[in-house]
Amino acid sequence: MEIASFKGEIRRNEPMSRHTSYAIGGPADIFAVPVDQNDLVTLLREIGGKKLKCFVLGGGTNLLVRDGGFRGIVISLQRMQAMKIESEYRSIGGAFSAVFVEAGVALQKLLSFAVQGGLTGLEFTAGIPGTVGGAVCMNAGTASGEFGDVIDSVTMLSPDAKMVTKGKEEMRFGYRTSAIPEGHVVLGVRIILRRGDRNKIQEHVREILSMRKQRQPVGLPNAGSIFRNPQEESAGKLIEAAGLKGKTVGDAQVSDKHANFIVNKGHARASEVLTLMESVKQKVLQIHGVRLEPEIKIIGED
Repeated sequence: MEIASFKGEIRRNEPMSRHTSYAIGGPADIFAVPVDQNDLVTLLREIGGKKLKCFVLGGGTNLLVRDGGFRGIVISLQRMQAMKIESEYRSIGGAFSAVFVEAGVALQKLLSFAVQGGLTGLEFTAGIPGTVGGAVCMNAGTASGEFGDVIDSVTMLSPDAKMVTKGKEEMRFGYRTSAIPEGHVVLGVRIILRRGDRNKIQEHVREILSMRKQRQPVGLPNAGSIFRNPQEESAGKLIEAAGLKGKTVGDAQVSDKHANFIVNKGHARASEVLTLMESVKQKVLQIHGVRLEPEIKIIGED
């Protein structure tokens, strides 16, 4: 695909294993990296004219790409890295800063920016991988908070490449969900953070990171929590109670540290992860009568 005015990078048959935290995935027909919002607009208009199947990639941390790869174009927003304080004001509860962040900014980079600026409200994201765009799409979070809690507005591009801004209420954030209209691409978000004591914020972040390292697998490729938590109990506890910790299919393994993680022990294939996921779902349904639903995004061809 040739686009005369496109400034970014385009690759063909790009292995998606290079772009996911799982280190798994077959090739994308086309892999495009726009340099900025204008470049993205150019690309989307070209795609619209050709009616290509499209997937927008964030950090690839909550994603499983099937072994056959993706028939279409994958757009990476990794170069969209702008981040700035837009305004500051005082209100009930203290002093606040409104921060605009582009979709390609890593959550941990945003957290570092907030900590260094003495801004509180994002501590719950400590250790959560991925990008701001992905965090908006799935309302990333933990029991301590969700990304939707700090969002004031979300700026997107519509399928016809027009800029759209929606307020927090319109986004209808829920458990790992948001109301992003079909075909829209998140460009960035405006978040509201409160001024706080930087030393206390830093200490809180260190505590959360320490707990995550104790409870979650570190050092083996994974995509974070595999299944959504049902209302009755956490998915990890249900899987562990079913005796599935350590269960393997090929190089895919239910983590022996946290049962709601499936890790890649070396050269796992997507088919092995999917087979293991199905086995876990069936066992939990059989023992607990609870039907687990995937939290990770699964794309591509077998």
